[in-house]
Amino acid sequence: MNKELDKELLELFLNLIQINATSGQELPVAQFIADYVKELGFQAETDGAATLSGGNTGNVIVRIKGGGDFLMASHMDTPRPTTGVKPQLKEDRITSDETTILGVDDRGGIASILWALKRAVQNLDDIHPCTLLFTVCEETTLAGSLSFEPTPELTHGFVFDSHLSPGTFVNETCGCIDFDITVKGVSAHAGVAPEKGVNAIQIAARALNKFPFGRIDANTTANVGIINGGLATNVVPDTILLKGELRTDFIEDGEKMMADILKDFQEAAAALGGEIECTYNWDFRPYHIQPTDIPYAKLQQVFSSMGLPFHGEKSMGGSDANSLNAKGIQTINVGVGAKNPHGFDEYILYKELQQASDMAYHLLTK
Repeated sequence: MNKELDKELLELFLNLIQINATSGQELPVAQFIADYVKELGFQAETDGAATLSGGNTGNVIVRIKGGGDFLMASHMDTPRPTTGVKPQLKEDRITSDETTILGVDDRGGIASILWALKRAVQNLDDIHPCTLLFTVCEETTLAGSLSFEPTPELTHGFVFDSHLSPGTFVNETCGCIDFDITVKGVSAHAGVAPEKGVNAIQIAARALNKFPFGRIDANTTANVGIINGGLATNVVPDTILLKGELRTDFIEDGEKMMADILKDFQEAAAALGGEIECTYNWDFRPYHIQPTDIPYAKLQQVFSSMGLPFHGEKSMGGSDANSLNAKGIQTINVGVGAKNPHGFDEYILYKELQQASDMAYHLLTK
């Protein structure tokens, strides 16, 4: 094993990845965290996030000295099972044997925060009042962070969940609208009386001819990813369901795009004698953390003291940071070095796991 990684941190990480807990099944990880912090003299509580997630536990929350004005968070679920994971300790990194994922996303984040807390207790450091948040269902619905009810005192936070290397971080993202459009026509026998039918596929095709597929500009993408409908080749289809998404940096732009798309479908339906039903919601909202904002400035101080580079990036994906920003908690998603997340070739460098953990320690104590 590389000497850059603390032995207790390695043991903690390896214990965490052995716990199989996909989205909605996070209870064993929640119990592990509760037991771990109890041994350090802290009390964990579980909130009601299971009501929204439909899972077997809520978020785990550890309020240190009342909870303070900032939080550190990571999620308890993995995107795929880690059952039977066989970690491989190589010269500079930890991998699985590539029959399962390793589970760095986000057991690397959990390990970093818990190790930092233990180190601070062992060193008798003065720990800042803060909140530790371990969420459910980040990989699927963000149900945990959406359900989290912050105290009024919480103003900013740091999510330990990015594939970026320590020293880099996500300080802005797009938002994402998920939409369902149902196209309704009239069924009829396609051979005997096709003129009596209204073909829902034809309506959809006319509207989709105007749909802005792909990358619209540097900040905006659009996609229809699922189309279902039709019963048989000899039946004029009367119902088609389309599912898609829009990603954009600004809420007003997303709302306008959605309105324009719906207008195109309504016009196509009116021209051919059909109807349209549409539902949509913001799966996650955009955020933009500026250099003058508290978490940005605090992170810059931490990285400077650690001798790490300091570089913010934009992401076209979402995380718990989006939900927390939407609740008024200015939050940055920091890099923990989870490389190739979700794949069987997932890995983390010893150096970067230690750096992420040291970063958490600095935030807790410096």
